[in-house]
Formats: sequence, C-alpha cells, structure tokens
Amino acid sequence: MIGKGSVQHEGIIKSISPQTIEVVINSHSACSDCHAKGACGMADVKQKIITARRPEGDVQIGDSVTVYATMNHAIYSVVLAYILPSVVVVAAIFFLEKFGSNELLAAIGSLLLLSMYFFGLYIFRDRINKKIKFTVER
Repeated sequence: MIGKGSVQHEGIIKSISPQTIEVVINSHSACSDCHAKGACGMADVKQKIITARRPEGDVQIGDSVTVYATMNHAIYSVVLAYILPSVVVVAAIFFLEKFGSNELLAAIGSLLLLSMYFFGLYIFRDRINKKIKFTVER
C-alpha cells in the first residue's frame, strides 16, 4: 500500500487491456461538501478517466480500486496544467504591452501563446504520460 507522499482517489474499473486499465474517478469541486451548495449552484462532480498500469492479480470491470500518484507526479501535473500556463499569459501580456502593443492585442497575443502551449502539451502527451505514473490497488 502506498502511504504518505501520495495522492489517492477511489474509482471503478471501466476497461481492461493486457497492460493497462482505465479507471473512472469522480472529481468533486471544493464546494461539493458545502452545506449551501444548492444555493449557489457550485456543486460540481465530474468523471475523469485515468489510464494506469494493470495491477497484479485478477481484476474485473466494475471492481472498486484506489488510484495513487506520487506527490512528485502530482506537483509535476499541477506545474504543467496550471502554473506554466499562468506564467505564459502574464509574461505575454507584460512583454507585449511593454513593447508598445495595446491591451487588446496583448490579450489576443497571450491567448494565442496559451493555445500554442496547450497544443505543445497535446503533441508531447505520450512523453508526459511516461513521466506521470499511476498505481492501482484493490
């Protein structure tokens, strides 16, 4: 069992292949446990599919499992998905305005750079998937 220093989520096996399994996890927003969630409409529950290496032993579709990722992998994911895009947007707006662009062009330029960043992530998704590993336990 993986203990401290990891991020874990409960999920259900959706599909099984010889080397990998797909696990459906329910992602709750911070508001989902709030007593006033019905009043503000912020009760988000999204299903995400995680592809992980197939565990040892017999697993079946519909089995309940726990998906783990190490803290280093979780931090790497947060940096790629949230921190770097924020830096790209702020830096693009700053430099475009500093070099004489008006605010509208700076905003459009930053959005173009942001879209190129996410397109780059899409292109290198296989390389990123090799770095971020998920472990599944029953």
